[in-house]
Amino acid sequence: MNGHLLVETEFLGLLLIAMIVAMFARRFRFPYTIALVATGLALGFFNIVSSIHLTPDLLFLIFLPVLLYEAAFHVELKDFLKNAKTIILFAVPGVMLASVITGALVYSSRTLLGDPNLPFIYALLFGAVTAATDPISVLAVFKKMGVSRKLALIMEGESLLNDGTAVVLFGIILMAVKGQNISPGLALVLFFKVVFGGLVVGLVLGFVFSLITAQVDDHLIEITLTTILAYGSYIVAEHFHVSGVIAVVAAGMMTGNFGTKIGMSPTTRVAVNTFWEYLAFVANSIIFILIGIELRINSLMLHAIPALIAWLSVVVARGTLFAAFMPLARWLGEKISYRWGAVLFWGGLRGSLSMVLVLGLPASFPHRELFLHMTFGVVFFSLFIQGFTISGLAKKLGLVRKSEELKKYEELKGSMLAVKAALEDLRKLHQTGTIPASLYEKLKKEYEETLNRSEKELETFHIENEEILKEQLRSLRRHLLFKQKDALKDAFSKGLISSETMTEVMKNIDSELDLMDES
Repeated sequence: MNGHLLVETEFLGLLLIAMIVAMFARRFRFPYTIALVATGLALGFFNIVSSIHLTPDLLFLIFLPVLLYEAAFHVELKDFLKNAKTIILFAVPGVMLASVITGALVYSSRTLLGDPNLPFIYALLFGAVTAATDPISVLAVFKKMGVSRKLALIMEGESLLNDGTAVVLFGIILMAVKGQNISPGLALVLFFKVVFGGLVVGLVLGFVFSLITAQVDDHLIEITLTTILAYGSYIVAEHFHVSGVIAVVAAGMMTGNFGTKIGMSPTTRVAVNTFWEYLAFVANSIIFILIGIELRINSLMLHAIPALIAWLSVVVARGTLFAAFMPLARWLGEKISYRWGAVLFWGGLRGSLSMVLVLGLPASFPHRELFLHMTFGVVFFSLFIQGFTISGLAKKLGLVRKSEELKKYEELKGSMLAVKAALEDLRKLHQTGTIPASLYEKLKKEYEETLNRSEKELETFHIENEEILKEQLRSLRRHLLFKQKDALKDAFSKGLISSETMTEVMKNIDSELDLMDES
């Protein structure tokens, strides 16, 4: 078979397999990403896929911009800034500390690893390889379980930033490994230059593209512009030798929080969201299958001891990071409980980035084979041990709010709210003469029948359920607290209260909201 045709056939085959796995995972309530990796393990064991591999070019130039942009596009800037101290603390100095601890543990275990001559700088490089977290499967579980949105935001924000931190750190340590004279001071300067350079590139390009989208009212053109921005910000940043990962994140957050508000109609926003959600789904599906294919099960079994030691080193390093930084985060004023810290620690799975960094090392690189076995072990054990047990941990710690009954109630309530909003808009269109009376009556009847069905279903629902009443009360209190904040802003703008008073009362309200998020 022609080489190009073989690649296309295998790619379509992987997509088909991913869809089948997705259907089975949903049907049997199995973690989708873990199911994909398990499927990939089977494909790799039988050598079914031979022409598509998880390579640095495939991840960094094709898939990573998609995943980073889509995630950053949906991050609310105000929520991110509100939790920025915690996110940055864990994602920047936290990643550095975890890398050093992992490296030190691996170095001290070099005899057990079967490589007594392993230099410390190489062990440190391995620490950087496994520094970035990939909590996609955990976040999917959180979403279904009803874990606090703030907790999910901290985990996602940390992952977005620590990808960039890990890549930059890996590059700097690799330069030292190759013999370049880099002092700790110079390494720090290089690190901040690359990170802040990427931030500037992403913000500038995101701002420019947001202004361009404001001049256009065509969802196809605007989708194309966001695609160019996602890939373009990465390419431009790498051209100037700054962080492409950070550039894509910054560009995504800029367009998601600024561009959508000044230059996208509601219809366009829906189209853009759907497009990027689909691309991210495809990218994640292919990546996790390819991870499974690269994780050769026979190799893992043959090198089980180095793999297990490496995973334990990474787990201990992340545990030490949270033990050291949780009190610091709380001292800085962050409302983050130790129960949250336990879930963030155990939810720090490793995935595609670690795999690609180690696979990208040249064949002649010293200790490459050992690094491959250890990295594969870290990814395998984190996905199949931590990934399988994280939901049980969250439940045991009392961080899960949504039972099946409550989720069903929320779905019905959401459906009713959507139908009522549509009916209200329909009445306005009729009152302004936009639609004829006959069409209005027809649509009104359809929507009212749907609304009546939902109301009857809710009536048969167990509204007396204590959990539902508790969640209703929590929702109402949250809504009223936000109304209080709006009233304060309004009073300040009218000169009725001082800025000091507004700030002080706002602080108290925010504390109540934080307590509600953690409960």
